[in-house]
Amino acid sequence: MIKNYFKIAWRNLWKEKSFTLINLIGLSTGFAITLLIVQYARFELNYENTHKNADDIVRLTVDYLDGESVVAQDSETYPPLGPLMTNELSEVVDFTRAYQIGEPKVGVLIGNKQYTVDRTYAVDSSFFKLFTYPLIHGSEKRLFQQSNEAVLTKSTALKLFNNVRIVGKTLNLKRNGRNILFKIAGVIPDSPANTHLKFNMLLSYPTLLSDPQMQEWYREKEGNWNGNNTFTYLQLAPNTDYDKFSRSLATFSEKLEREKKITNEVIIGQKIKDIHLHSRKTFEPEINGDAKSVYLLLGVALLIIVSAFVNYINLATSKALDRAKEVGIRKVAGSSKTQLKVQFLIESLVVNFIAALLAFILIWDGEHQFISISGLPKTFTLFGDLYFWLLFIALFTTGVFVSGLYPALVLSSFKPVKVLKGSFSHSGKGVLLRKGLVVFQFTVTVILLIQTFTVKQQLDYLQALDKGVNTEQIVAIETPYNKNDKAYTIFKQELLTQSYINNVSVSGTVPGQIGSEMATTTGINLSETTEEHYYNFYITKIDKEFIPLMEMQLLAGSNFDKNSVTEKNEVIVNEEAIRLWELPDPQSAIGKQIDMWNEKWTIRGVLKNYHQESPKAPFIPIIHRFKNTLSEFASIKFSGGHPKDHIKKVKSIYEKVFPGTVFSYFFLDSNYDMQLKADKRFRDVFMILTVLAIIIASLGLYGLASFTVLKRRKEIGIRKVVGASTSNVLLLLSRDFMRTVLIAVFLGVPVTYLLARNWLNNFATRIDMSWWLFVLPVLFVFVLVIIAVGIKTIKTAVTNPVQSLRNE
Repeated sequence: MIKNYFKIAWRNLWKEKSFTLINLIGLSTGFAITLLIVQYARFELNYENTHKNADDIVRLTVDYLDGESVVAQDSETYPPLGPLMTNELSEVVDFTRAYQIGEPKVGVLIGNKQYTVDRTYAVDSSFFKLFTYPLIHGSEKRLFQQSNEAVLTKSTALKLFNNVRIVGKTLNLKRNGRNILFKIAGVIPDSPANTHLKFNMLLSYPTLLSDPQMQEWYREKEGNWNGNNTFTYLQLAPNTDYDKFSRSLATFSEKLEREKKITNEVIIGQKIKDIHLHSRKTFEPEINGDAKSVYLLLGVALLIIVSAFVNYINLATSKALDRAKEVGIRKVAGSSKTQLKVQFLIESLVVNFIAALLAFILIWDGEHQFISISGLPKTFTLFGDLYFWLLFIALFTTGVFVSGLYPALVLSSFKPVKVLKGSFSHSGKGVLLRKGLVVFQFTVTVILLIQTFTVKQQLDYLQALDKGVNTEQIVAIETPYNKNDKAYTIFKQELLTQSYINNVSVSGTVPGQIGSEMATTTGINLSETTEEHYYNFYITKIDKEFIPLMEMQLLAGSNFDKNSVTEKNEVIVNEEAIRLWELPDPQSAIGKQIDMWNEKWTIRGVLKNYHQESPKAPFIPIIHRFKNTLSEFASIKFSGGHPKDHIKKVKSIYEKVFPGTVFSYFFLDSNYDMQLKADKRFRDVFMILTVLAIIIASLGLYGLASFTVLKRRKEIGIRKVVGASTSNVLLLLSRDFMRTVLIAVFLGVPVTYLLARNWLNNFATRIDMSWWLFVLPVLFVFVLVIIAVGIKTIKTAVTNPVQSLRNE
């Protein structure tokens, strides 16, 4: 019996090849996309799950207040907070701190060879209790309780020593011509891809407190309430009431303010599982993701698979008349309703099974491309994940029942007497359902198209936006950790003799770097002010060539003195800074003094606002100090030609002047691109999903149009005989579909307007939602309908009417 079910199913599916093909394309694409997007979302939503204590770990952050307003949020805090809270708050059972060393890289000397290592942190011994990092080599006993100990990740150990059995060996941390010796105490696995605090090397926190050179470089002290440069994590007692803990933090902040340890600040707790998708604070250790984008992609994936199921239901029920006589004869011959339902469900099983196999092939073939487009780590794997297979089976099972159950119920319920008498016709409810499903599909299409147009337009706008700085043909070289000003002078002079180099400048940061690469200070006010504010200002060091090299625009005042060789208490600020100081215009700021670090500084010039960070971020208040000696970066402006060829020549000069050091560089354009990378990935993935949704909807529409034309073939023949033109017939058959799509437009436009506006709110600089963002997608949908309906209609309309009427 079962064998017969499958035989009949195969025969019916083979007989209706075009309808079967439409269903297979829709279902296989829907399966593949849904599986890929769900796995991507799982990765994003499961950040920190590798740490067994993740549910109980909280990161401390600081909110800066100006009156009642929060003016900035900082993810770094003060060194004493961790130990103090562990002693005073009953909810806290342990703490650890992480202080970044190098920002972003440190020089490491192994024998006579120098390397650079990025993402280096000094941490407390309790770090390995809070976070799950089992040692590959070494012992956890008394780990990091002593100073001058280091733990390397596996990949860093292989990079530096070409071996992981290195416990007991030493390395030198190199800076300003001096070395600090560290003993390697352990090797641990690399940081997982889904954790916000990734690192390559860890140093013992006690080194910051006991080694004179480390204290000189980083000024980290247990009692330091003047500098918040430390990530602080607390482990809460199991089952802690988080709301109660938040109230305890607020009370604790009030106590610190009374004790004059903090001013106009509030200490905030943040669950570490919320950091990646929900945190937008300054000085984050990495660029975080976006929960809205993840949920939006999940929603689109759901709509695509539902749209594929809708196609199957629509096509299966629309062919009810073709199957009606079959059902009637089967019932007369003794088939029960249950047997008929099983028959139609098995047809659904066969289609879904083949679709699942095709989906597997699509995923297998496109896995690497998807990983690249979505920004997932290269180590990410789909087929080795048990959840992937469980989801695969669940999706297939759901497909069988969701797409097959309704057609089975409809087709098995036909009355054999009516069917065999020829008086059976489609019910009004069935027609209404199919129209409703088509409305759903095209509502989804309209929403996705408008959203795609909006995303593309916004990112194109940001790409073309005047950043206030010209970064073309500029390369930034990370200066050697052995800061030798004499060597830099030689390096600069030799560079300027090259015909392909326009200018050279040194600075603490370069445009395009995130704000966490800059120093920040609150409470900088005009000396003459009577009302103090506590805004957060960003401070960087530049030389006199920096402004002309970056082609920044001075609105008032002057650049630093070209003949000056000493640092003065003079600053150049940007427009955002004078706006916060409530000065009416740039010219009025010149010559005024500000109070910074218990000293008076004179405003020498005002720069037009430029985007230090991504163009999507708001302008930040920047104060530029003068520094004529070697800083973190040397920026080189090429005068033309091929930058890659120029880089090779610069490298040879660098290695000659700074022997034994690592040459590291990046183009400034790439910095801006990096900060928009996540948005570009979202755009690419969203566009692909939209195209697939359109294909699925179009296939379904084409199938329904084919069926409609087939059923009205004789009517078309009669109309042709009495003089109707092909365009008349096309208009007649398109009218119903047009009405349906019009309803979809009225439903989709308000929904997508809200979605698009909500997404645009993530950007400080954004486009206006112009009328064409809605009109063009709508026109596109109408053209799509005309094409899908027209292909079949025109073919039938131009056929000789005799062919359709000869049997009458």
